[in-house]
Amino acid sequence: MMTLEKKYPMSDEQVRRKLFWLLQRLSSYTLWQRKRDAWAYFTQQYEQALKTWPEEITKGFHPKSIIRAYDALRLYDEGLPELAVGNRQVWQMNTGEFDQLFRPVSLIRTYFYWPCHSERGGQREPYPPEIENINQWRVAAEYRGDNLLYPPANNVCNIFDAEYLLNPNNYIYNLTQLAFPVFPKNLPSVPERSDIIIKTDDPVPCDGIWEPVKIEYHHKLLVIKNGISGFKNLGAYNYFIRGMNAPRQVYYDVLIESDTEMLVTDDPIRYRDVHWRLVWEDTRYCDGIIPDESEYFLDDAPGKRITCQTGEQCPHSGKWSTLAGGHQQFIDIKTGVLMPEATKYQSDMYVPEIKFPATWSLLHREDGGSVYIKSEDN
Repeated sequence: MMTLEKKYPMSDEQVRRKLFWLLQRLSSYTLWQRKRDAWAYFTQQYEQALKTWPEEITKGFHPKSIIRAYDALRLYDEGLPELAVGNRQVWQMNTGEFDQLFRPVSLIRTYFYWPCHSERGGQREPYPPEIENINQWRVAAEYRGDNLLYPPANNVCNIFDAEYLLNPNNYIYNLTQLAFPVFPKNLPSVPERSDIIIKTDDPVPCDGIWEPVKIEYHHKLLVIKNGISGFKNLGAYNYFIRGMNAPRQVYYDVLIESDTEMLVTDDPIRYRDVHWRLVWEDTRYCDGIIPDESEYFLDDAPGKRITCQTGEQCPHSGKWSTLAGGHQQFIDIKTGVLMPEATKYQSDMYVPEIKFPATWSLLHREDGGSVYIKSEDN
């Protein structure tokens, strides 16, 4: 037997709100647009290195990685227009454009720079600085939990404990650290609806966030069920897409539990059929409109990072970005050069560019200094 601490119980209202917000964020168009733009910049920098660096450095790259990088970029560019109109089948197993990203992206991560990897492919030592500069753009396209949107291959739910997304320690693996999200001060409440309930193996009728529950009933004469009285939460919310089958749930075989901990067997993992209650139906973008989703990226808010307007002189040499124009754009620019205009996102690459003024945020300083405004400057 062993004791496990309940760090992120679903009975905690803030845990419920944070997990709900995170699943909305992970399934948002803006997050996947940012993933695509970071990947595009990674591919650009990677190709430039292959063309210009000496062979004694570039021979450490896997020869197929640049091909895989462009294959992944193609899949991003095919999937984003679909998500922009509310088609979340982009995450469908095998056929979805974003599901197909897994193979090229994971192969690049596993075999990116062979001298620093083990025989099995995992990174075993830090990359040289010039390699790490490129690798950081690959990492920028990765978000903890972006794999939770795909239907589970083994018919077992993707997440059963909120700790998977809420524990900052889970955002560090091997020699990589992913950005932990910044939550809004006032998180929206979680909807309390009970009009759509399905059970394991039922087809999912709509995209959205679902909660595993035990249905509680009113009883007549103590034994005859007489209508639903409520629901008991059985674990973490999951994101389902329309058409998949509702999965089983993985859970702990609990012997004794309290509000803060539970006593479980030495082999506690079990599986069960459950009911799933629709918490929130995802109808975003079905009207072709992508709303302001800047709340999902509060670490990029103007007033925290150093910013500069189009036409102003660049204060620091380095990498800058902007979300203006409906997509994230990157530039490398030197101190004193006038900041450029941004380009509007257009699905047709052959139409003339549309440019307009923008606010640029500093991502990386060439001199290694801080990209954030000092508190006394606020």
